[in-house]
Amino acid sequence: MADYKKMYDSLFNDVTDAISLLQRAQQKTEELFISGDDGIVLEIRKESGPEGEKE
Repeated sequence: MADYKKMYDSLFNDVTDAISLLQRAQQKTEELFISGDDGIVLEIRKESGPEGEKE
């Protein structure tokens, strides 16, 4: 019989680790952006939606 508690605990731990990794990557990227001294900020806009509608 499958040990569902062990399976759930393993999945929970791995998902928690993945979320933490993504949060650290986002924080690192934000810090790099804030510390940048290029002074250039680009706004990228999508001109139209899939049916030609303005967004």
